[in-house]
Amino acid sequence: MTSIGKIRLSTQILTLILVNIGIFSFLETGVVCPVFYCYGCPAAGFACPIGSLQNFVAVREELRVFPFYVIGSLGLFGITLGRFWCGWACPFGSVQDVVMRIRRRSDIANLPPVPWTKYLVFIGIFVAAWIALDTLFCKVCPAGSLFAAIPHRFISPELSFGTFFWVHIATLVVALITFYFIGRFWCRYWCPLGAIFGLFNRVSFLKVKLDVDKCNNCEKCLGVCPTSIQKPEDIGNATDCIQCGKCIDSCPVDALRISVSVSDRG
Repeated sequence: MTSIGKIRLSTQILTLILVNIGIFSFLETGVVCPVFYCYGCPAAGFACPIGSLQNFVAVREELRVFPFYVIGSLGLFGITLGRFWCGWACPFGSVQDVVMRIRRRSDIANLPPVPWTKYLVFIGIFVAAWIALDTLFCKVCPAGSLFAAIPHRFISPELSFGTFFWVHIATLVVALITFYFIGRFWCRYWCPLGAIFGLFNRVSFLKVKLDVDKCNNCEKCLGVCPTSIQKPEDIGNATDCIQCGKCIDSCPVDALRISVSVSDRG
């Protein structure tokens, strides 16, 4: 494992520990977190941003308030790190990395980027919440399946586990199968939180940056990209880029680096 890979693994493990600080009840903060995680987890110390936004939509008649706090938090997270959260912190992103390691193959299905699918999922989630007056996505979310439904099955046997528990299991199985064959499938095509942070990639303070003067267009960076970025100049900028840094390790001319910047390439 490369030096960047080791650091990234460390931050992923640290994040998993941090989001579960709710194992101590006095640390159940309810603060919105910048990663895709389920606040239904028995040990969750933070709130899921997508679940929180759904709640505002679903109970609109009761709250009659605008979710300034949640949206403001997501804007702050996005402008600081963009999709660095996805590549370096997100527990569900880490699950996808683990599945790829289990596969023990370096190649990934080279499906073309289709950025709009994430935004279609994002819109669909809130349309469903508006119509049903319920947080429907939470009932099928595969992250909720892994981090909430399954743990509760073992530590809370007194609870009733009906149809939606098995729906959760089914969505998780489907998700894991896609992760096995297609690297970071959730991040690339379905993640509603990734859709939000992807909009900030080009302007985030911290990002992977390309030195166009050094780049020799060998495209080795593209060969290791888990989200199948198509052009070197899109690294760090494209909405699909999770800023994981694998491209940096693969570059033979050191044309890529992690940089603090708010400007575009060039």
